[in-house]
This record gives sequence, C-alpha cells and structure tokens, in this order.
Amino acid sequence: MQSGLGKPSIAAITGAARGGGMSVAITCDIILAADTATFGYPELDIGLLPAIHYTHLPRIVGRYRAFELLFTGRSFDAAEAVSLGLVTRHVPEAELLAEARRMAAVFAAKSPELMRLGKAAFMRAIDNGYRQGAAGAVDTVSTVFGTEACREGLAAFVEKRKPVWKPA
Repeated sequence: MQSGLGKPSIAAITGAARGGGMSVAITCDIILAADTATFGYPELDIGLLPAIHYTHLPRIVGRYRAFELLFTGRSFDAAEAVSLGLVTRHVPEAELLAEARRMAAVFAAKSPELMRLGKAAFMRAIDNGYRQGAAGAVDTVSTVFGTEACREGLAAFVEKRKPVWKPA
C-alpha cells in the first residue's frame, strides 16, 4: 500500500492495535510502537476475516507465523512485533512521539522530489502482486459480510457475549 504523495508516513502506536488499527498501521511506511503497545488479529473471534492481512502478513513474517497469528487471534507485544518484522522499532512510551517527530524531521530534510521518486520506485519494487492480493481480499470481505457467522459474531461482540457458531 502506498501512502500519499510520496511523503513517508509514520505510525506511532500506543495501546492495543487490533483489526482496523492494524489495517491503518500497515498503510504507513514506518511503524514505531511504544514498549507498552500490543498487537493482534482477533477478527475471526467476532465473525470477520482480517483478509487484507492475508495479503501482506505472510510476506513479512512467513507463511507459518502468519497463519498462527491470523487464525489464533492471540495478542503479542511490541518486542515480538519487532522480532517478526511488523514494527520498525519499539521505544519507551514516553519517548514515542519525540522519536516519530525526530524521524519525520530526518525525512523532511531530504529533497521532496527525490523522496517522491524514491518512494514510488520502492513501492513498485516491493509490490510483488500485492495489488492483486488486495483485490482478492476485498472480494473475500464482501462475501464475509453476507454470512450468518459475521452477523452472529458482530452481534455477540456488541452484546459482550461469546458467539454461538453454527456448523458449516
């Protein structure tokens, strides 16, 4: 995914990044996390699929780790996210915004034209069918929204109860 106008984007994560939070973070070029941040993919527990993550996560962490994270929904800390390659680095929470600003200043000191051209070339080089995979993820999510499992999972989430899954 390419963030806007060739300018680098930096995610600074504190607290829990789940579902949509993970989806927003992966659109950024750099992901910094507070040492207190946690991550996870709990969508299956509430009747959804983290389909866009099926496209990018195996490329980052490998097939088997991605499967485990996506299908168990377990939470993991910032140190593990760094070791998996999901996060650029983790820093003490009190230093997170200062570190993000420091990194932004480094990028801002570069030629905007060269940053734009360089980022475009970088994104083309790493695409490796990502756009095709993302399109497939959109189709999958569209299908999921029409399922009984999705309706039940979301209702259970809102009602703060365990979902009752019907056999397939």
